[in-house]
Amino acid sequence: MLQFPEHIERVSVLAEVSELRHRVISHNIANVNTPGYQRLDVSFDEHLFRARRQGQESEKAGPSIVQEPGEITKMDGNSVDIDTEIGHLNQNSMVFQMYSQILSTHLNTMRRALGQ
Repeated sequence: MLQFPEHIERVSVLAEVSELRHRVISHNIANVNTPGYQRLDVSFDEHLFRARRQGQESEKAGPSIVQEPGEITKMDGNSVDIDTEIGHLNQNSMVFQMYSQILSTHLNTMRRALGQ
């Protein structure tokens, strides 16, 4: 079985987290007019940094979907601001594109090294 270098595995995990974050942001946008809906986010970066600082394997630091506390809510109890969510969506799209390009470059390099 082909073993990928550790950095490719890490970038792959980051791309998967970015994909999850995209789905959560899309869910927030879909519920912008739902009374009482509380904004969700993906918590991963803090877990990853804490695990790395403590010398743990980064694979143990998995993403989790959390409700964002302390957000200013609208009169109907909804805490989603559409402009903020669109900004998060655009930022996350750029991050995902960067991870995809990194993975593509590494895989193309491996293909060339194997002569395929």
